Amino acid sequence: MAAIAVMCLTGCNKANTAEEALDFEKATPEAVVSALAEKVQAGDATAITAALETVQTQLAGLVDAGNVEKVTEYAAKIKTFVEENAEALKGFNIDVTPLTAVIDKVAAMPGAAQEAAEDAAQDAAEAAQEQVEGAVNEAADAAQGAVNDAVSAGQKAVNDAVSAGQKAVNDAANAGAKAVEDGKAKTNEAIQGAADKIKL
Repeated sequence: MAAIAVMCLTGCNKANTAEEALDFEKATPEAVVSALAEKVQAGDATAITAALETVQTQLAGLVDAGNVEKVTEYAAKIKTFVEENAEALKGFNIDVTPLTAVIDKVAAMPGAAQEAAEDAAQDAAEAAQEQVEGAVNEAADAAQGAVNDAVSAGQKAVNDAVSAGQKAVNDAANAGAKAVEDGKAKTNEAIQGAADKIKL
């Protein structure tokens, strides 16, 4: 019984979450479109159709209520979604004509054009801001990369100089040691020569 209760609770929670994701009172236009995209990706034609009908009903309600600002905001995002997923929706044999008809009604509402223009301007401003931030970040990354390269090059030059200096010291030490050995050998030869002469 407990297991059944848990399964029911889990299923109910998923259903509630799915409904809330399409609820204009609880979800942003982006969240609604994201929920629709998830259903298309899941590939369940029945669920997709039900979701689109839910969205259509809510859009129609906002049109009837004359809520231009809100309906325009949602309609613009949903229209883009429908256009971008037209082939996929057609593949599921889903007729989006009723939904697009409601979207067309939104466009015909007094003040809708101005709202749409303002939304488009806002989207463009946000996109431009993202591009600027991206460019700044890329420039900062490039500058940091140049600094890192310069530091690496400097470190290599220092390491090379240290290696060259150490080699010179070692070469000098080796040359000095050889000179000492050569001197000792010549001294020994001279001593041996003198000794030989004394013996004679």
